[in-house]
Amino acid sequence: MTLNAAGSNVSVSTDARPFWKDSEKLTYASELSHQQLYVLGRDIESKHGNLLMQYGARKTCAPASCAVSLYSFRLAGGYRLALRGFGVFIGSNRIGGLFMHRYKIEPRWMPNARFEPIAWLPNQMPRTRKVRTWESEAAMELVSQVFNFVQNYESWIRDQFGKHYRIGQLAAFQRLENNMVHWDTLQAWDTLC
Repeated sequence: MTLNAAGSNVSVSTDARPFWKDSEKLTYASELSHQQLYVLGRDIESKHGNLLMQYGARKTCAPASCAVSLYSFRLAGGYRLALRGFGVFIGSNRIGGLFMHRYKIEPRWMPNARFEPIAWLPNQMPRTRKVRTWESEAAMELVSQVFNFVQNYESWIRDQFGKHYRIGQLAAFQRLENNMVHWDTLQAWDTLC
């Protein structure tokens, strides 16, 4: 048994060392997170329509403008996933909530199991804290939900639009950011799962 951020017992087992405890894996995961949020942003503006909504997302617009929005998903097992341009939230009433920033994906405990109140800008985020060693297994359960979601979504993208759809976006990302690109996103996320 492990205690989560809320002090509840959570039964989770994992043999892998969390990626955020390894600086090389954290750097890799952070690069991949930045890349993934870039292509998700392009999927919203796709010529095929808003692909996140086609995949089942609920869109919530900021009070001032729908140009800024939150995309949320209810996942199996009672998990809630929220996507913002500056990061990803994953939560469960049983475990609690984590936020992972776009540029440094190290998971941080949130005060709630829901992404509420909605942070429209990074400076509106509630105070977060690092995952303590004794919370690593519970945090890993939440993180694995994010990684599995991304893998499933990328499989859907490939099935619906072919691999060249994503390759075109990744080439644009490489030109724009001058970053190393992880061309096979399914394989890249699989190395972290």
